[in-house]
Amino acid sequence: MCLLAILVVEDEVMIRMLVADTLRDEGYEVVEAANGDEATAVLLSGHQIDLVLTDVRMPGQVDGIQLAMHAKELDPSRPVIVTSGHLPPEAARRMDDFLRKPFSLSTMLGMVTKLIGPSCQTKTQQRTA
Repeated sequence: MCLLAILVVEDEVMIRMLVADTLRDEGYEVVEAANGDEATAVLLSGHQIDLVLTDVRMPGQVDGIQLAMHAKELDPSRPVIVTSGHLPPEAARRMDDFLRKPFSLSTMLGMVTKLIGPSCQTKTQQRTA
């Protein structure tokens, strides 16, 4: 059983499901949140989260950059990947990595593996999000 948990924060349901399913297929535990407010609650719940993958523009009080900074404040060693189709990569420079939308799932998996290590199993994904 794989103990690495990833918090996927994305307001677009189809993208969130695709990313979460891909990560689950690779053996990671995935916790999903539709916005920064839900994700903040997860981070404060005590649930082990080894990596945060968050979109930037989302409804609610907390955007992805604020969430990423809060995740780092709670655990500076926790990697954060920021995704956006609008934000320039340099705006996410304080985070561990940046994915410009649309991104390939294999690129995303490569980043996740680089930051927290491989999951319990590996597969090659050819889809895009």
